[in-house]
Amino acid sequence: MRVTVHHFKVYDAVNDSWIVPPRKSPAERIESVRGVIIPGTAEEVERSVLDEQDRYDPRPRGYERPRILN
Repeated sequence: MRVTVHHFKVYDAVNDSWIVPPRKSPAERIESVRGVIIPGTAEEVERSVLDEQDRYDPRPRGYERPRILN
């Protein structure tokens, strides 16, 4: 079964700014976290690739977040 996932943004009241998580989610989950869908980011994926929190990571397997060197 396929599901449509989207990138979205959520408001961070502590820092008074919007945050865009790296993972995509179905519209139902985005609504549940009070997020806003970013238009043009829809992608259809197999439901089986979503994690236990209904999130999809579009980054390549083995991706490691760049480290900040001081």
